[in-house]
Amino acid sequence: MSILFRRLLRPGPASIVVGAFAIVAFIALLPVPRADGELIGSDGVGYYVYLRSWLIDGDLDLSNEYAYFAHAFKTPEPTPLGLAGNKLAVGTAIFWLPFYLLAHRIALLGDWLGLGLRSDGYSYLYQSAISFGSIFYGVLGMYLAARSACRYYSQEASGLALVLLCMTSNIVYYMIFEPSMSHLVALFCVSFLLWYWQRAFYQQERPRWRSFALLGAAGGAVLVVRLQDAIFLLLPYCYLLWRWIEALRTRRFELAQHWLIGGLLTVLFTILLFSPQLYVWQTLYGTFLSSPYKHDHDPPFYWLQPQLWNVLFSSYHGLFSWHPIFLLALIGLLMAGKQLGWQRWALLGTLALNLYLVAAWWAWWQGDSFGGRMFISALWIWQIGLACFVERLWQQRSGQIAVLSAGCLLLIWNTLSLMQYRLGFVSMGDPLTWQEMTIERLRLPWLLLERLLN
Repeated sequence: MSILFRRLLRPGPASIVVGAFAIVAFIALLPVPRADGELIGSDGVGYYVYLRSWLIDGDLDLSNEYAYFAHAFKTPEPTPLGLAGNKLAVGTAIFWLPFYLLAHRIALLGDWLGLGLRSDGYSYLYQSAISFGSIFYGVLGMYLAARSACRYYSQEASGLALVLLCMTSNIVYYMIFEPSMSHLVALFCVSFLLWYWQRAFYQQERPRWRSFALLGAAGGAVLVVRLQDAIFLLLPYCYLLWRWIEALRTRRFELAQHWLIGGLLTVLFTILLFSPQLYVWQTLYGTFLSSPYKHDHDPPFYWLQPQLWNVLFSSYHGLFSWHPIFLLALIGLLMAGKQLGWQRWALLGTLALNLYLVAAWWAWWQGDSFGGRMFISALWIWQIGLACFVERLWQQRSGQIAVLSAGCLLLIWNTLSLMQYRLGFVSMGDPLTWQEMTIERLRLPWLLLERLLN
């Protein structure tokens, strides 16, 4: 295998290649007419209206934004205060802020120069800017996950796992076609949280106070982007608790005090970073502690009837049936031994809790979804598992051929699935038949040719 190819497989170059591909593909598709005339759609509108209302109108009255996007987004029911509500978290809009501000400055300059650029906060310029922002965060999150995997496995295995996870899963879809969803920002936040925990705390006797503060800030960022991702906070926060208890058990009381104060500092900064969401709930709903998600369905969760099999294997957006690469990553985690130690069971337990939460949700199929989109945030864990899987095979030439061959097949399969889903050959919101997921997918090139000729 050439030296150049090996270098490209390192996490840095691999993430640059993936990011460049996503940006080029996104730009190439900009001229393609959209059904609703907007770049953003679905839940992306719910995140976007926060940003536009803050920066252009200077308030949280979202009614005019909803009126503008009425053709692309269903206006939520009024809140108890009579305001336009928004059940979606505010964090994605906060992370988009620098990109939106840059677009606004460009629009104002273009307007002043007479270039005809709209500075109303709605145009493609603004929507493209936040989409580029999501792609940037997604690529950075994948890079951090791959760097974490390098702690246990080779750079080649980690970089190749990064490329495979992006290009053969639903991540590539949400990078190119729906970057206005929160998944890429959430991927970054969770990856940064776990990368920083591993870097600043793992096997450290006395982490610095600023390390506790930054860890708490990272945890708060995870919550303010997607509250459902609170599960991932259990890994570092339980680790802090364990270190405190261990210090007490060994009667090292000064060290125990250090970890206790550090833990409290972590919690404080978590709350501080989550406070923008509390402010939004208070402003729109009149209470600090009432997630509007719980009013979507009664009950919102069926804790005793989780749809575990369906979430993983059904044709209704099943995680493994739509994207087998995640199954290979899980096998890799199960294969991991001495390299991960106790962390293997912690990561598997976190995935199990994530699965249970999604499976118990009344909308376990996750709405219009290209596969199991609720599991994208767990990229950091999938990355380590797949890096282990690749490493085991990569040591022999026959294994390298097997990995690359399987990767190419999964890439072709995912591309056909993506085109089938995006071009309307299958429903986005309904379960597929197994014929649609197999025979009809293989026939897609001929069906596309027939559509073009007719």
